[in-house]
Amino acid sequence: MEENDKSSLLGKARHIGERLMEAGSEVSRLKTEASQAVEDRMVAARRFARRGRAVTEDLIEDAAHHIKHEPLRSVTVSFAIGFALGVLAVWLATHHRGVD
Repeated sequence: MEENDKSSLLGKARHIGERLMEAGSEVSRLKTEASQAVEDRMVAARRFARRGRAVTEDLIEDAAHHIKHEPLRSVTVSFAIGFALGVLAVWLATHHRGVD
């Protein structure tokens, strides 16, 4: 009877050991997948930053070119935008005061 208990206990221990090895390999696989996913996202973020930087540089160059070739129009548009923002700021300030 004691021999059956020992073999049963050894069988259970062996089974638990096998399950632990399976779990360990599964954890290792998940770790690898997570690491690859993070690396892929980092590469995508760097690529996005480079593209954003290039687009910004292009916009700045285009604006400089436009200002050099049409200075009066550029000043007029800038004045109009500033005036509109000023009117909006005053309207928001007076409208907000009336609500209180």
